[in-house]
Amino acid sequence: MPILSAMQSASLRLKGEKPSVFFGSSDTFESEIVDLINEAAADITDYQDWQSLITQATLTGDGIKEAFDLPAGYSRMMLTADVQDTNNWVWGYQAVNSIDDYIWMKARGWGPYPGVWAVFNNQFNFYPVPASGQVAVFPYINKNYALGQDGTAKPAFTADTDEFRILGGERLLTLWLVWRWRENKKLDATGDQENFVKALDELAAKDRGSRVLRSRARSRWGNVRTAWPYQLG
Repeated sequence: MPILSAMQSASLRLKGEKPSVFFGSSDTFESEIVDLINEAAADITDYQDWQSLITQATLTGDGIKEAFDLPAGYSRMMLTADVQDTNNWVWGYQAVNSIDDYIWMKARGWGPYPGVWAVFNNQFNFYPVPASGQVAVFPYINKNYALGQDGTAKPAFTADTDEFRILGGERLLTLWLVWRWRENKKLDATGDQENFVKALDELAAKDRGSRVLRSRARSRWGNVRTAWPYQLG
């Protein structure tokens, strides 16, 4: 759904009007909304690791290169992300706790198998140097939260026809705009902020997927019944 609908919904709640154009408009109110909507999207995007922004990257070693440029659209690593070594079915690359640890291991020629990684100088750095053909695969969060009419992902909204890549996020944009616009005008926005935070938490919970509910019933493995814990007879 185009972000135009989110901006129009916010406008109806704030001014009782429904402008047909925001981007490119010279009117003050529309310009204010345009100025705010990318800030709204950035706040929502940074709240958690949204599934729709997860992207997979593949880095292939050549036996020489230690540092690799960040993948296109890279924003940050996922909180639970691992860098997998696809040449090994057991071990993956391990993240170092600090750059100091990375330098220490490299200087002493020591480290866990198959190696360690760290992000610094806007690059992925590996030690030891990945062998030729050795592949490292990992997921990351993409910073391109906007989707143009031509299907191209980009790091900011630039047109009314753009879409928000976070599924169900249009309502969050509306609530955020209402809250922050009123706050900027020194109006009471307490309830508006609460509405936004509640909706954000609800969508974030759904985005993480279904949870398995485990009962407190006695454990069973397959079709095997739990053994009677006392002597029989």
